[in-house]
Amino acid sequence: MTNKNFTRTFLDCDYQKGGILSLEKKNFHHELNVLRKKAGDRFILFDGKGNSCLCEVIEINRKHFILEIIELFKPSIREGINIELGQSLIKNDPFNFSIQKATELGVKKFCPIISERVVIKGMKSHSNSRLEKWRQIAQGACEQCGENWIPEISSPLNIKQWSETTNSKTKIVLFPNADARLSEIEITESISIAIGPEGDFTKKEVSYLKESGFLPVTIGKRILRAETAAISVISALRYGAKEF
Repeated sequence: MTNKNFTRTFLDCDYQKGGILSLEKKNFHHELNVLRKKAGDRFILFDGKGNSCLCEVIEINRKHFILEIIELFKPSIREGINIELGQSLIKNDPFNFSIQKATELGVKKFCPIISERVVIKGMKSHSNSRLEKWRQIAQGACEQCGENWIPEISSPLNIKQWSETTNSKTKIVLFPNADARLSEIEITESISIAIGPEGDFTKKEVSYLKESGFLPVTIGKRILRAETAAISVISALRYGAKEF
């Protein structure tokens, strides 16, 4: 039986073969009430930092979900080019979709960008809950796709703040009127991608990004939604790097 035959659950802790984990049932609704895990069932735990193991359910009592770690897997290494995505904030559903798909495509870092054409409602009052929600989406994507590395997701930053923190070897910003096409750029071991909101970045923002080392590129004449653009660019870069 291969690892693909087991369901996967995120749990950030120290894995030791033979170790017993006594976990609070309230934190494992999906495993207990959806997947119907019971004593004797096995599944995979991963910590989001490359480590994973096979565990077996030993006991389920009134308050606790008790597991035994029966096999440690070889730590996973990050494969392929390191991609950092700066995605301007958009409506919740498409933004969450972008996080999910970027995670499945192996993005290393994800930063929500506050740009001039972004309309933010209640961001300050709900910032912590939104950040936790985004991290849970990435966690769920990793559980589904078999990735053992959860991307780093930062709190929202403005263009200036983000561009000063990213240090990828190649930096690109999607811009419809750019002279260069995505297919023309050199694919290096690390790439940062800036994607604007509905209405795109302003010329002022693009000029600032250019001053920070970003190259404006176009991905064609079609006007894509921000979440579609993110999937398209990441997929194209991975294909160009011969990862697909």
